[in-house]
Amino acid sequence: MAEQNEQVEALPLIQKRKLLGFVIPAINLPFFVYNAYNLVTQYMSGTPMNTEDFYSSVFLTVATLVLALFLPQWIPVYESKYALETTGLKISRLLTRSVHLPYTEIARAEVYIREEGEIPKDAIDYTKDTAEKLRKTGFGFVDFTNSESNIVLLMSGRKIYMVSPAKPRAFLKSLKKRVPKLTARIVELNEKGKTIQDLN
Repeated sequence: MAEQNEQVEALPLIQKRKLLGFVIPAINLPFFVYNAYNLVTQYMSGTPMNTEDFYSSVFLTVATLVLALFLPQWIPVYESKYALETTGLKISRLLTRSVHLPYTEIARAEVYIREEGEIPKDAIDYTKDTAEKLRKTGFGFVDFTNSESNIVLLMSGRKIYMVSPAKPRAFLKSLKKRVPKLTARIVELNEKGKTIQDLN
């Protein structure tokens, strides 16, 4: 029997990213409108198109539009949402194409849970070293997190999708129901260091 669709509660977007989500378009869109207006004015007034001023106006117009619309696609400044659907995990975010990650393509999951308090440096270094090793072996990271408190790495092919469910253990349990052969690791970071649990 197929599992029912299930919305996954995500961690709220952290304040720093939320602020950037407002600042990026608030700064760049007015500049785009201003530069586009100047560009049209120059064209209508008969300004030669092969001048340095015209090329500068074109560059600034394109640059401000790219920053306003495409920068949020590269940096997770808007809230990501997750849903466990019949055939795969759906990941969506404003201004970014939704991802449908088939369960058959999820090979492994690694869960990183950061508790409150000061985390020892060696525990933090462990997570950084793990990520760096994965990058060096050819994995590309796709960031759909809202926060760094809980991060789940989902390995699919040569890509690693990063999500931040509010209840990572419950998310992993639901995921394993849909992917029975899924292997997973849970790493908890706390004031005492780290604890690691492997699930087969």
